[in-house]
Amino acid sequence: MTSSVIAPRCSRLAPGERGGPIDERGLPDLRDRARARVRTVLAAVPLPRPWSMNAWVDGLEAWRGREIDLVPIDYRPGQPSGAWQARPDYDLIAYTEHTSALHQDHIIAHELAHMLCAHTGTCLMAESEAAELAPDLAPAALSHLLTRVTSGTEEYEAELIAVLLMSAATSEPPAVQPGASGRAADQARRLAALLG
Repeated sequence: MTSSVIAPRCSRLAPGERGGPIDERGLPDLRDRARARVRTVLAAVPLPRPWSMNAWVDGLEAWRGREIDLVPIDYRPGQPSGAWQARPDYDLIAYTEHTSALHQDHIIAHELAHMLCAHTGTCLMAESEAAELAPDLAPAALSHLLTRVTSGTEEYEAELIAVLLMSAATSEPPAVQPGASGRAADQARRLAALLG
């Protein structure tokens, strides 16, 4: 039996990677672009009150004319807590299933930011590696979902947009549904103020 090399597939985040260095000279412009993007998106798709990520994603789907599937995944240490994949007819966002509702929403918001910014990255994982990580998923789907490394700048931009979105989503009582921590919502607002 001969072994064959399987070409890597593209996705968004490799295990253990955080995106690399950030060119700090461009941060003021990046922050301005992130704020402008959030203003544009929220003008087109207002946040539902009370806050619901599912309801907001429904609005994003209508605005973009493209479905977004949210898929809960088991988190394993060293693996990404979320990922985005653009498929031919829809977008797929995976998020950690066993965490707080507010944390899930933040993970989803981060991945939505990658989607809204159309971030790209470098391929790293082969289908055989993907099959070991998630035997229940088609290897090509998992490798495409979990292995593209984005730049530090893209990660920073996605995180900033997620913080701005979640800060807006949790800004008015009762913005956060029962089960989410008021302390976490306060921390998200403080972080957004620091980044702003």
